[in-house]
Amino acid sequence: MDPVTNKDMAFRKLCAERFTTAIVISVGLQYLLAIAVLIFVNFDLLHPMSWIADTMRLLLSPYTWLVSIPASAAFIFHGLALAKTCLLENRYYPTVFESWCRGLVNRSYLLLTAGIMGCLTALFFTRFLRAEYRLLVVTEVNDRSSTVNERFLYLLVSGLFAGSYFYFSRESDSLSTQTSERRVQGERKNFRQDLGMILFDSIRQSFVPTLIYLCFYYTLVWLFRGRSAQLLGKEVSTAYGFYRTATDLRLQLYTWLVFAMILAKMKLMLRLFRIFVYEPHEFIISVGSYQKQSKTSEPVLSEALDYRQIPVIQLLAAEDLCTIGKESNNSRRCLFYQLTDPGGHPLNWRHMCDTCLKLIRDFTHELHESIGGIDLSPSPPMVMMGGRLRPTTSTDIDRLLRQQYNQNFGIRSLSAPVLPNAGGTVPVANADICASLKNAISLTSILERFPIYQYLFVESKTAKSCHLLSVKSELIVKVTEGLSTLACHSLQEDQYGVVQDDLPNIVHVLLELKKVIEKISAIKLDVKKNKRNDNSIKGVVTNSLSLIGETFAPYLNDLVFEPNDLQALRGIDRD
Repeated sequence: MDPVTNKDMAFRKLCAERFTTAIVISVGLQYLLAIAVLIFVNFDLLHPMSWIADTMRLLLSPYTWLVSIPASAAFIFHGLALAKTCLLENRYYPTVFESWCRGLVNRSYLLLTAGIMGCLTALFFTRFLRAEYRLLVVTEVNDRSSTVNERFLYLLVSGLFAGSYFYFSRESDSLSTQTSERRVQGERKNFRQDLGMILFDSIRQSFVPTLIYLCFYYTLVWLFRGRSAQLLGKEVSTAYGFYRTATDLRLQLYTWLVFAMILAKMKLMLRLFRIFVYEPHEFIISVGSYQKQSKTSEPVLSEALDYRQIPVIQLLAAEDLCTIGKESNNSRRCLFYQLTDPGGHPLNWRHMCDTCLKLIRDFTHELHESIGGIDLSPSPPMVMMGGRLRPTTSTDIDRLLRQQYNQNFGIRSLSAPVLPNAGGTVPVANADICASLKNAISLTSILERFPIYQYLFVESKTAKSCHLLSVKSELIVKVTEGLSTLACHSLQEDQYGVVQDDLPNIVHVLLELKKVIEKISAIKLDVKKNKRNDNSIKGVVTNSLSLIGETFAPYLNDLVFEPNDLQALRGIDRD
């Protein structure tokens, strides 16, 4: 196990502070939500003074705070599970089945914490209801026998179902990684305004899941009739039980409130995570001497950009770099153009530039390797028909789309020619081996014809490209914008000329990225997976090159560019 360095501790501390803030505020909002529910449950229009007195007695009672501890603890553990997903590195897995297997532990932990949180939330809610909804065991009036309270069991299981249902509906897995400063500040500014909208949407979106749970509950009761009768201590008709529960409006209202509470808690926690975890952070720019660097524990911007163990750190550093470059009057930008001690070398700029170029080069190389086995199919012949360009026949279009689909998903043709044997006869032993191999190949070929098999066990040729574009596109966009704007500002702010030596290298790296992105744009990728992030990268790279070309247009001949790079840069400038 590798030792934990000061840099690792600094980055982990930064994340831990943000996670803790988001979880603590979420728990505080949970208590405010519980207070609102208690006020609603004890509502009595005919006796308003008694309603207010009973509600205040519940709020000030130690029993209320005591029974809320288990639900709060489960809520905290669910928040820790969400925090762990932010710290995980986004790795590539060739197939969907392998991706599911690798993430099984984390998904199981999230599902477990969501289910337990929902169950304990429902248990906390039932503590303040009437006796017929609060007690676990009730006594029958006729024969004085004690049985399990079916209403209480229904509410308790509804919490478990609600937590699991909202997790599977991707409500708890939608933690966005958009780190735009304007977006984060807007969410924090509008959080108070949107708090009521979140509660209203939770109530509205919980109505249909409540009906789904009603059908799910009695489906389980019907499937396990013997166990249900043994647990409840009586034999009850499933149809009659379904009718009795469905017509119990008070029970359905309580179940609806339980669902709304759980969904609101999940949404509030996700919203707070997006606000605090991805809040912009100002990193240290000056590297300084080695003695000062060893004494300080604050993270440096260049180190944060190169820290791949925690993706959040890289995104925050890229956002900070982009902010420094875009702001017109930024006092921190001049630190990149200064000479550092000892030796008077531009260490600040050198470390940052080398890190950014390494990130872009690695991304370009991985993206180029991911499309190495994909053939770019030529476009069908076009003719002029009625003043518009159209394909010659619809058959050409179908053949082209089918061929490109087969190439992208690695589907082999079943009509491959078979070479005849030169001797005309095949030995018996070899014939048996060939027959077994032929059967295995035939079975594999048959399975590959099913879409579900291809989706789970076959690696698509565009899978890695989609993964790279969906995971690293925002980081590359921010790094490209920050690096190009810093290079352009250097013309007015760089007194020592520390940037001009690296400018040809920056242009070359961006041009290589532009070439690969243009190849990606010619391939039919899965739009749902990458959301066409290649177009955003292409636009940012083109704008960055155009900005550099316009800024340094009078001095392009004085800089040492490659001939092809200089020609391409001027071509972009003219466009």
